[in-house]
Amino acid sequence: MKTLLKIVIFILIISCSNAEDIEITYSESDFSMIGWKEKGGFETKFDGSVYSKWGYIQGSEMALVLFEDQISAQDLGEKYGFEQTEMLIQPQETDEDSGDSGSFFGSKVEKTDCRGFSGAALFRGECPRREPLYTIYLIDENLLLMLEPTRSEDKESTKLRLIKIISDLRDKIKNK
Repeated sequence: MKTLLKIVIFILIISCSNAEDIEITYSESDFSMIGWKEKGGFETKFDGSVYSKWGYIQGSEMALVLFEDQISAQDLGEKYGFEQTEMLIQPQETDEDSGDSGSFFGSKVEKTDCRGFSGAALFRGECPRREPLYTIYLIDENLLLMLEPTRSEDKESTKLRLIKIISDLRDKIKNK
């Protein structure tokens, strides 16, 4: 009886996991289904990509880069995701007149945000710490998705929100 129960549980686990692993090829029109509002493009050219834009979802900025296939996304998406979210341990030197006391982002980060500021410093145009706008990225199928945290999120909660966004998107695509 125990062996039969184990076999039934194993079959259920396999059948449920196969249902979730439906292969999807994302297209640029899919993202409006989850409330993403496209706003602009990148100056960076993501070689191998077929589409790259940024926009807004749920109170923060989200960028997406689409590739022709899953293999390209795995090969290039990891590289581009790292480059756009790279944080440095030691700040880079900046112009004296910029009001920026330290840049904590990699050389290929295109979009940055001022963090660690007080209202007075921001009013004076100073930025104590410039960091990448996107703090987390995930690759799913032919998609690289990068997300900006909200003011109340840390890196882990931003990652959980990004996983939920991808899950919601997959559900909407499967159900259309």
